[in-house]
Amino acid sequence: MSGALVGFRIDGEKKLHRLHGERSCESVLTELLAYLHRVSDARLDTYARTLKLVGPEHGPFPGETDQTVIQAFFEDHFGETCPFHTWAETFDALPELEGWHAGFPFMPAAAIKSCGDVSWGFLIDLDTGTLQIFVNRHARFQWSDMADTQPAYCTLPLAHARQLTSHDLSALHGLLHQHSYSDGIDPVLPLQDAVSAPFPGPGPWQSRLKLAHGRARLLLERGPLRAKLRQVGELRLDDAHCGALLREALAPPVLAMAQAIYGPDANLGQVAHVAAHLPALPYAPDDGGLPLLDLGLSTASGLKLALGFGFFDTVRSRFLAAGMSTQGWRFLIKQDNAVLRFVLQFFPPSARILGSFTHFINLLASALQSEPLRIERCQPALRGVERILDRTRGRPGPLREDNARIFLRAIMRARLSMEEEANLAHEAQDVSDFVYAHTAVLKGVTWRSLCRRSDEWHRALLITVDPDKDVRWPALLPVYATGPFLAVELDSGFLLAEEGLEQRHCIGTYANACASGATRVFSLRHNGRRAATIELQRGHDGSWHMVQIRGKANTAIHDPALLDAAGQLTRAYSEAAQARERVEFARVRERQPSSGSLSPSLLVPQQEYWTG
Repeated sequence: MSGALVGFRIDGEKKLHRLHGERSCESVLTELLAYLHRVSDARLDTYARTLKLVGPEHGPFPGETDQTVIQAFFEDHFGETCPFHTWAETFDALPELEGWHAGFPFMPAAAIKSCGDVSWGFLIDLDTGTLQIFVNRHARFQWSDMADTQPAYCTLPLAHARQLTSHDLSALHGLLHQHSYSDGIDPVLPLQDAVSAPFPGPGPWQSRLKLAHGRARLLLERGPLRAKLRQVGELRLDDAHCGALLREALAPPVLAMAQAIYGPDANLGQVAHVAAHLPALPYAPDDGGLPLLDLGLSTASGLKLALGFGFFDTVRSRFLAAGMSTQGWRFLIKQDNAVLRFVLQFFPPSARILGSFTHFINLLASALQSEPLRIERCQPALRGVERILDRTRGRPGPLREDNARIFLRAIMRARLSMEEEANLAHEAQDVSDFVYAHTAVLKGVTWRSLCRRSDEWHRALLITVDPDKDVRWPALLPVYATGPFLAVELDSGFLLAEEGLEQRHCIGTYANACASGATRVFSLRHNGRRAATIELQRGHDGSWHMVQIRGKANTAIHDPALLDAAGQLTRAYSEAAQARERVEFARVRERQPSSGSLSPSLLVPQQEYWTG
């Protein structure tokens, strides 16, 4: 995203302008709420009425009044007179003018037709007394329609917005970001009207789901504060709090077909898609191969498949024409719905890459013959095959594909303990890296022999890591003692890889997450021996929380002493991090000029979660 669209509406007139730069939803909300906290209703109304949108390329200033306002603003905020003669010079010299400065009524006008790359819009609607938030991913509507033909994504009364705390804002932003992937779509559904009982919402908010006239609305409450979300297409049928209400309210045929095609975790956007095409889907929900119908429902694939009784014949013809073998087709339709759904989500077929998809299915079929894929091993197995194939481009085709088949057969046929099964995703990644590096066809190997050879190869690599090229990040608590335990903060890719090898889990892959500041990892040790690995993640409110604690081979930790030590470490790190942020905040604040807005440097630090 390259900016945000913001503005006022007063007396039916919209005054919109664009905040340039990498501005996220949370950063803009933070500035807006800081502004609303500082200004009275009367000043807000006056400012909105006098606000003038000007083109930066225009000049010189049209009159003495404007020149006087500019000069007064400079003197009030910078102790200088106005040395500029054009708006372009003014805006270049004062990048802060993209913020909110009551008392300076001149703002650069947004070129609405050029705002297709802007995802978020914010409108202080003084006609209705609300703060309205809009999402427009992929430019699904014209920004000029904001608040007119296009209703708001989220609406808060201005009086309530003024009372939001940083915790309220962080929780609200998380929910907005999650549901914004509905892409501006407010699905119409065959729903019975209903309202759920209150259930825990994000952060301090309570939530209720309201179903009315085929629409779903998420109502947020915290004491007297209220907010409403309109686009909740990402809400899933297996949601722990309101999934049961959704399943009861949906028309049974639509519910059954949506779950057959998309699985029990289908979201409302997918359900609406099925509902719109239900007359053209004359198949029972328990028929095999139903996830293939998603190819016909989705226009994005470009396959242009017509829904109806001849649908599967059409799909088969297209796949065979693209190079799929008869063995590959039989292998594909013999998989149960859960496995087939996973395969189609893992490698979504489209007109552009249909040949690559059919080739991939042919490879799976030739490797497993009549053996089916096992759903619990699909992800590590197919990700491993993908790494072997993609990372060995340029090598002879037979070598690349033979080793991928050998890897796939080995992982699917392996007999594993519960601990080994839990650690399979990490093990498969390591083994696929080893297979990629192997320069000959692997013969006569089992999964255990592949794992053993992979470990030897990785240990040899670890010894040769160049410290100057290692990824590093600052450690806030390099060593923390709690009782008989010692927590060592792992502050480099080398240390993470070493921990992963010794403990046989995937912590070695977390280097990017740690380097970005989203995650911190500690090795908890007792008498010099590694007892557990702890992962902390930063919340939007600045506090840190333990999200994982695992022993060797990803075993769960139940020892009360270890859990207590991990809890003490988490609290100590969170307190240290927040103390450091308060000091930095105070330093920056001292350097800021007195104005009616917060500088972007004072915004709540952004959190990008690593998802593996």
